Amino acid sequence: MTAYVVGVLLAGCAATTPTRETSVGYVIYDIQAGPQTSAAKIAEAIKLALQKNTSRVQITNGIPLSPLPEKAPRFQLVSPLKGSNLGALAAASGQSLQVPTCDGATLTVNARDSSMSRYGEATTFFACLMPYQGGYSLNIYTTFTKASGAINAATLGATIMRPFVGDSAQFIPRTIGQIVEGVQQTGATVKLVEAYPS
Repeated sequence: MTAYVVGVLLAGCAATTPTRETSVGYVIYDIQAGPQTSAAKIAEAIKLALQKNTSRVQITNGIPLSPLPEKAPRFQLVSPLKGSNLGALAAASGQSLQVPTCDGATLTVNARDSSMSRYGEATTFFACLMPYQGGYSLNIYTTFTKASGAINAATLGATIMRPFVGDSAQFIPRTIGQIVEGVQQTGATVKLVEAYPS
């Protein structure tokens, strides 16, 4: 048996191992409102883009901080289970639960796209709009989870096809781009401040 055939057989076995993988990313934009641009118009543009590209959207309209911060605020990751018995159990099993939060956000959106869940894929978007003295900070945090291997027939089929057609993570940049375009259509100027992965 040649080394090539052995390699293909080993790769095939590895591809059938049930695996769940989560990737995270974020982008932060600075928004400068135009003369006719209100916070409500910016918030509506963000909401509409996420409604168009996801399966479920949950919106919280908040109250800005008073006084407004001088510098553009940024989201923070917090562990809701920190210091609890559940947190200790999660840490012992090698799991870490962190969720984004935005202090002083006038808009917080949690959205989920489950259209590819049959194939073991799910995408979430967390977006928040935080005003500051010079404008607005738009923070978007994303997670993409994919299952691969022999979990079920649909997941195994998707695992085999991903090298050729990719996965639904490729739609994350498109959704973010539509959010930015929508905000720009309100007359605002949008500038990228930070992104991961870059």
